[in-house]
Amino acid sequence: MAALHLPRIEDLDVDDLAALPKGYGYELHEGSLVITPPSTFWHKEMARRLLNMLSAAGLEAFPYTGILGDRPRDSRCPDIGVVISLPANPTTVSHLPGSAYRLVVEIVEKSARGEYTDKARWYAERGVPEYWIVDGTPEYRDDEAAVLIFRLNGRPEYVRERTVLLSELEAEYAAR
Repeated sequence: MAALHLPRIEDLDVDDLAALPKGYGYELHEGSLVITPPSTFWHKEMARRLLNMLSAAGLEAFPYTGILGDRPRDSRCPDIGVVISLPANPTTVSHLPGSAYRLVVEIVEKSARGEYTDKARWYAERGVPEYWIVDGTPEYRDDEAAVLIFRLNGRPEYVRERTVLLSELEAEYAAR
């Protein structure tokens, strides 16, 4: 899915994103507004399965959560975010610092859109301890995906721990 990168909008910050039209994904990349179109149903199905799996394990997993950057005009919204605990005021909070997350998940379709490099580096620099990339490569069935699991290595960079099929990961979580 292609993202639309717009030029810098000088006065737009994270708080302004809530007022934008619904139905699209919005991120601020160092002040530049990035808009992503609605996802495919494969993407939605992978997200649903992951949310069900993580929630059944007792984790606070949510779709399209907001992560604050180092500046008010910088944020990312992973497909799934697992928070350590809910914010004290959940009705007014849409973005949290990276330290509030235990895991973020990006689901990749057709073009990686930087999930393997740019987003990984950005999440690592914000201290998110675990990062998963769910990749729907052609060698898998339409109902399957590879899950690449990365963890911080003590520095702000990820090391791949392992790659597992989503169906296998679901079985592991169900056995816990």
